[in-house]
Amino acid sequence: MIFKLLNNRIRRAFSNSAMHYEVLAGMQYEIGRELVKKLDWNEDCENILDVGMGTGKLTNRMTHLCPGARVVGLDFADGMVQQAKKKYETFEIVQANAVALPFGEASFDAVLSNLAYQWVDDLAEAFAEARRVLKPNGKFCATLFGQQTLNELFTSLEIVSDQQNKRIKLQRLRDYEFISQVVIDAGFKNVEVQSEITKTHFDDMHSLLKWLKLIGANRISQNAYFGLRYLTKVAEYYENNFKGRWGVVASFEVIWVKGIK
Repeated sequence: MIFKLLNNRIRRAFSNSAMHYEVLAGMQYEIGRELVKKLDWNEDCENILDVGMGTGKLTNRMTHLCPGARVVGLDFADGMVQQAKKKYETFEIVQANAVALPFGEASFDAVLSNLAYQWVDDLAEAFAEARRVLKPNGKFCATLFGQQTLNELFTSLEIVSDQQNKRIKLQRLRDYEFISQVVIDAGFKNVEVQSEITKTHFDDMHSLLKWLKLIGANRISQNAYFGLRYLTKVAEYYENNFKGRWGVVASFEVIWVKGIK
């Protein structure tokens, strides 16, 4: 993918975007609302962990859906953690990495995560950690952006690259099959994995790139240089081939994951 998945760079990117995140992340929050609906909350759900909480909006919602439960929000970006601490006192806030959860085995009845795991480099280790901290029969429910995310942008970049003999190699997000296998390999049972494409519109490609920057998701690989002339050609191709009634189209593949320990 065009994003360089190195932990220190991602942490800095999301920390710097924390002030803008909730204003611009309406789509993510709506997906999160659907995510929590997929879990059957009951009185046995006393300890809940939200991995990659961002600024904590969805985590705070969990405190209302499960009154009396211990809810923990975890994120590895300094800025996100600080914003959550400023806004909420209704749940515990922990700064840590998804591949090294600072909790003992069998600590939670449910682990959920909304659109965070796609940024984790070692997804197998992260899913294994989620299972480790779950109690027996504990529930795991997550969403990730998948390979078809920003398909129009990638297609435009690749075609213009070929036309100009730039030979820029772009690595996309992980696909449905890979994520499905990682969940199974982590040891979850009753695994359910679903994929859907949602589309939204931006005024133009530059508006899309600005949005990605403001939510902290535009870390372009250091070994790929996109000059102004090249990006102008890409924007022209994007507009000519992927324009809808309300502007240029941007696809987001949402992969839904459920499993039980």
